Amino acid sequence: MGAAMLVSALIGALDILRRECAPPEEVLAKLNTMLVEKQHGGFTTCICLELGPGGAVAIANAGHLPPYWNGKEQSLDHGFPLGLLPQAQYAASVLQLAPRDRLTLCTDGIPEARIPQGELFGFDRTAAVSHLGAEEIARSAQQFGQEDDITVVTLTFALAEVLHA
Repeated sequence: MGAAMLVSALIGALDILRRECAPPEEVLAKLNTMLVEKQHGGFTTCICLELGPGGAVAIANAGHLPPYWNGKEQSLDHGFPLGLLPQAQYAASVLQLAPRDRLTLCTDGIPEARIPQGELFGFDRTAAVSHLGAEEIARSAQQFGQEDDITVVTLTFALAEVLHA
C-alpha cells in the first residue's frame, strides 16, 4: 500500500513538473523535496531523461541503474535516491545519439533475477543482453528466474525525416 501511495504522489508531482518544462536535474530535486516532506523513511530510485532535437539526451540519475548506450553502460553521477537527503543535488549528463543508436533503461529486477540455487542474473549478464530490445532483455531475466518487478525501455533514435517517410 505504501509503494502505491508513493507512486501516486510521484505521478501527481511529475504531472505538475511537466508543465514547467524543468530540466531533468531540477525535476529530480523537486521530486526529492516532495518525498522528503511527505515520506517518513521511504525512498525511491529514479532516472529522468529529456529528449532533445537532433538526438541530444539530458539524463539525471537519483540512485537508479545507469542506462546502456548501444550495449555499453554509461557512467553517470548516481545521485542519492529520492526521499533520503533533503539537500540532495542532481547533475545532468548529456549524450548525443546518432541515428539508430539505442538507449536502454532497466530496473533492478533485471540484474537481481535469481535462480533457485541463489545465483543472480547479475550485471555482466545484464550488460551482455543490453544491446537487445526491451522485450528480449526482460524475457532473458524472466527465464533466468524473476523475483522482482521488471521494467525495460529501449529507445532507438531516428531522425524526423525517417519517421515521416
